[in-house]
Amino acid sequence: MFEGLSKYLSIVLDYSVVMEYSSGLLFDELTNVIEDKGIDVYVNDTFKILHYCVVQQQDPKDRYVQQTMRSLMQSLLSTNSLHVVHTCNTAHFIEQVKELPESCILTTRNSIFTKRLYEKAPDFVGDIVVMSPTGLKEFHSIAEMIRDYPYPEISKLAKNNTYIDSDGRANIDDVVISTEGDKFTLVKRLSGGAEGMVFTTDNPKYVAKIYHKGVITPLRWAKLKKLTALGITSPNFCVPQHLLYFRGVPVGYTMFMGKGTTLSNVFDGPDAMIEQFPDWTRLDVCETLLTLIGKYLYLHMHDVIAGDIQLKNALIYTSKDQCLIDMDSVQIGNLPCPVGTEEFTDPNLWGRDFSSFVRTLEDEDYSIAMLVFSVLFCGLHPYATRNGAETLREEIVNHNFPYTLDNSGTEHIPLGGYDHIWEYLPENLRTMLYKTFHDGKRYEAVSWRAAVQEYMNDLENFVYDDPEAYKLFPCENYKQATVNVEEVRAQLAGKLENAKPDEDKPAEEKPKFQKKVFTNVPTGRYISPNVGGNSLRPSRFDDDEMIPASNGADTGSAPKKKFFGLF
Repeated sequence: MFEGLSKYLSIVLDYSVVMEYSSGLLFDELTNVIEDKGIDVYVNDTFKILHYCVVQQQDPKDRYVQQTMRSLMQSLLSTNSLHVVHTCNTAHFIEQVKELPESCILTTRNSIFTKRLYEKAPDFVGDIVVMSPTGLKEFHSIAEMIRDYPYPEISKLAKNNTYIDSDGRANIDDVVISTEGDKFTLVKRLSGGAEGMVFTTDNPKYVAKIYHKGVITPLRWAKLKKLTALGITSPNFCVPQHLLYFRGVPVGYTMFMGKGTTLSNVFDGPDAMIEQFPDWTRLDVCETLLTLIGKYLYLHMHDVIAGDIQLKNALIYTSKDQCLIDMDSVQIGNLPCPVGTEEFTDPNLWGRDFSSFVRTLEDEDYSIAMLVFSVLFCGLHPYATRNGAETLREEIVNHNFPYTLDNSGTEHIPLGGYDHIWEYLPENLRTMLYKTFHDGKRYEAVSWRAAVQEYMNDLENFVYDDPEAYKLFPCENYKQATVNVEEVRAQLAGKLENAKPDEDKPAEEKPKFQKKVFTNVPTGRYISPNVGGNSLRPSRFDDDEMIPASNGADTGSAPKKKFFGLF
């Protein structure tokens, strides 16, 4: 199947190939071709981040992914065939690899990377090879792929307003039957809403959502079928597990029961935050946010766009343990999400019938940015202002973001310590938030995860001198958890000193910690590898343009390093 790839000197590898084909023989065949032909493989930071997201979900269906990734990395590293481009931005990545001679992009049909190529349509002179179980489909440019291989139009079911209804409604003590013939007895009513009721069942693993009359449309039922077919059995998602019938008519589905309370009940200002989690610090907030973004990225990897992202649609038990709920409304494939919350939805979509179009990942990027701000600011909306317009809608339309990059002009920031939360955020996150909510720029969801991960790393390593940086609400007199920075650093230093050095290598003296100073003006400087070789060069990213820095940096060969910390 992969013999056609032997003509290429290098492959730009999409992570979806690893994830979707790790359990079969196809990936082994691909690896053999890469090894036998000495093909170089190029990936970016997104490749690494998506792998972490998959591993963190611990879904049984992904049990071969880690093994396959380890095998691939060992093969590529042993032959110096792996090249990493340090960017999460798809356009930046393509800009770096587009001049590779005799190269191709190897991807899959519905991956995040492929969808970004369709959305951004960057210039790429190499081939695009789309992998499927039946073979490889080759295109000679991204433009050709977009033209000759378009995504299907919105499903005709979206316009079908009929209902699939039964004369009888299943209730307590009734027996409902799954598509596979499994029987579930409805035991106790847990909750009810506009759409239906949730019951415990005689199987303690599952609860059942039973819809009211006049709720199940052909679109909803088709969507439930696709979601069930995904095979996601991680408790992190209340995804349909069985489709349920009563007297031969569809009535609902089973799902795992999430634990905890909704995010909106916790991230609701100082009183709610401190009452629910009195021992939390900024580290816990970051961990919560990092976990949440990872879940949405995991859905994106399965051709699912959440659509209605808001704090009410996730349960939280601990900073490491959350569950996405109301999964029956999401968009999957060309079956649209018919609902949305205006405050979390890109204003460009306002006024449109959500059931009349298929949303893109770029549409979801705004909602992820909203989630980032809302969690970091403990429930506050980014356009919530003091002495501002009469409605939040006006503030959103006018981009009245009350925060500044130099921390000046705080008169419009709500009281309660939110100005200090902003001041203590790292430079990169503040810049991204400012450009999003003040300038209207969009960052890919994976870029938000990378920025939050960097912030969390700084907090875990206690790089900030000021103990206020670790509080939920810095510089406020709330009764909240605090951190003794010097004491923690001393403990970390003791652990480093007591660590046993590698017997085969002399122990190297390492700094016990690295101090970090807050700066108000963003530098916009990053380090990016020089693709096509093993050298490193400083680069500056000014918005969407990459400008090599002319500082006489050494472009000699850089030593190979271990990849992703997998071995």
